[in-house]
Amino acid sequence: MRRHPRWFRWALLGVVAGLASAVPALGGRDRDLPPRPPLVVEVRYGDSLWTIARKYGDPDRDIRDIVWQIQQANDVDAGDLQPGSEITVPAACLP
Repeated sequence: MRRHPRWFRWALLGVVAGLASAVPALGGRDRDLPPRPPLVVEVRYGDSLWTIARKYGDPDRDIRDIVWQIQQANDVDAGDLQPGSEITVPAACLP
């Protein structure tokens, strides 16, 4: 049987300990969090589904997908927005 130097055993122990501490971070923690609520936004003069999606939506996602999800969640067309009304931005669209 081959014997490894002492430093090798300590390095291996450090790697194993590092992996063991990373395992909880890889999964499970998000399941403990309560679901994120949707955002309710008051429509202002000049707002459109596009501007609302740009302002409140996740910048890493396709803006067209966010506009579509907002439209579906509120059952509105782009021309139906009235200043003073409320629009719900789904939690899935938020950053």
